[in-house]
Amino acid sequence: MSGKILTVFLVLLIAGAAGNYMRFAGVSPDRPPSFSEIPWEQPPYFGKELRYSEESYNVLRADTTTLRLYTTIENERMWLFVGYFSSQKYGSQIHSPRHCLPGSGWRIGRIEPYALRLSDGTAYDVNRLVITERNSRQLMLYWFETRGGAIRSEFGLKWDLMRNALLLRPTDAALIRLNTPISDSESIDQATGRVIAWLEKFYPSVERALPFHPESPQP
Repeated sequence: MSGKILTVFLVLLIAGAAGNYMRFAGVSPDRPPSFSEIPWEQPPYFGKELRYSEESYNVLRADTTTLRLYTTIENERMWLFVGYFSSQKYGSQIHSPRHCLPGSGWRIGRIEPYALRLSDGTAYDVNRLVITERNSRQLMLYWFETRGGAIRSEFGLKWDLMRNALLLRPTDAALIRLNTPISDSESIDQATGRVIAWLEKFYPSVERALPFHPESPQP
């Protein structure tokens, strides 16, 4: 019996030491994101920078963000939000849209996995949502990106955090979110097609702007 107790004690001791190390030891990213890499204009889209309220940024606690509205002369609108977290270890885990949206007045009417496929071979599983607020209805696609690649689920993000910490890699991550209105005359798939058309033009620059990829620019 004493041998079993000793074994349990050693396992708990090692697990505690590993958990403590993962909590306080960290590897800093070698460079920050460079959102200037994302162009403001890619015809037919023209963009401008927006901001949320300061309270929203205080809740989000991201290190760097960009919020942009892209429009066309036909008044098609696309909102891009990218929030970058240099570390997820110290109370700065990413706030998931599925948790934050209800708190900001939006109702999630539909949420499902979606297989995002672009013509350059980019293939991600992302989240597709239909959200409503009063008379406004929007389509949202969101996912997370880390040094391990694109991640759809919040559970997957936590697993990726543990893996990167154990491998002594930076635990930085980004939330990427795209919104577009859904008109009364169009389907969810039609609105999704508009988001994909935007990504075909802009996603390569979004990827370069994040510090997870070898081709990311030096600051």
